[in-house]
Amino acid sequence: MDKYEGFFIEWIEQWSQFFQPCNWYTFHPIHVEFEDERSMGGVECTIIVMGFGFRARWNYRRTEKVDEIVRQVAEFQERFKE
Repeated sequence: MDKYEGFFIEWIEQWSQFFQPCNWYTFHPIHVEFEDERSMGGVECTIIVMGFGFRARWNYRRTEKVDEIVRQVAEFQERFKE
C-alpha cells in the first residue's frame, strides 16, 4: 500500500458464479452507485448492467484513517511473518 492516491478501475463479471457451487449468488440486472468516501479520501462509481460492469475509484488524498489502516496492516504482517 505504498501508493494510495490515484485512479483505479476494477472490472466486474457476475456470470461465472453460476457455473460453480457457491453458498450464495449475487446478480445485478442494473446497479448504479456513487460514493463520496471522505474518511478515506476517495470517490467511487460502480455501474453494472446484466452482470457486467466496472468500479472506478479516485483516491484524491491520504487521510489519517488511511494512515491508521496502513499501520495496522504493517503490524499484522510483522506479527505473522515467518
